[in-house]
Amino acid sequence: MIRHVVDDLYQIGEPVAGRRGFQAVQVYLLQNGDRPILVDCGSHLHRQPLMEALNGLLDGRIPATIFLTHSELPHAGNIAAVVEKWPSIRVIVSNVMLPYIEILPVLPLDQVSQAVPGTTLTLDGRTITFVDALLKDQPGSQWIYDHRTRTLFTGDGFGYVQPTGANRFSDEIPGGIQEAQFRAYHQTAFHFLRWVLPDRFNADLDHLFRRLPVEIIAPIHGPAIRGEIDRHRERLKRAIAAICAEHRGGPAATPGANP
Repeated sequence: MIRHVVDDLYQIGEPVAGRRGFQAVQVYLLQNGDRPILVDCGSHLHRQPLMEALNGLLDGRIPATIFLTHSELPHAGNIAAVVEKWPSIRVIVSNVMLPYIEILPVLPLDQVSQAVPGTTLTLDGRTITFVDALLKDQPGSQWIYDHRTRTLFTGDGFGYVQPTGANRFSDEIPGGIQEAQFRAYHQTAFHFLRWVLPDRFNADLDHLFRRLPVEIIAPIHGPAIRGEIDRHRERLKRAIAAICAEHRGGPAATPGANP
């Protein structure tokens, strides 16, 4: 369940069998010295093994902050258990998320902060940039970029279906994550993609990756992508173009040149 990604970044979670294959539900932990940071907190359905894994990794330390990418149950459904275990934890959400999340009944308001997309802050010695999620399944969805590990935490974006329950990173899989795996996940997770203009979306994605030097992509619904970032981005772009083309009855665009 626990895997070391890079530097002080750890991934907690396991793929779960579904109709289309295996899908992961991950939580990420930045050890960050004596001020650990969580990205999302998982689902209440996985509460016991998740909390046991977190306790083992933290080894008595108290997490200082949790960033929530958005408020769906796989991402925020375990918030009550986290707050009960570590009542001093701060929660940081996007500036439009609060109306959509039930954290106020379990956490004092002065421990909840809102971050505006585009904001960069230094938190407990860590430089973090909040990114307006390009793939949103809720209005308050945000992506989070950690400058130390050069990791982009993408919530549901860049999720993918796995053929087996092996919890392997992309660089441990021959050929990496394939376009079909991205497509199978995104066409069910983001129903609005059938109406998206892929050229405009893919241009925005390229702009983001030019602006931020991403070396790790950390989706919640898939083990971390930690190799050939440009190639995996191109595969996601082709997957989205194919989803759009399928619903419009035309041929899929072929953005980029990487296979």
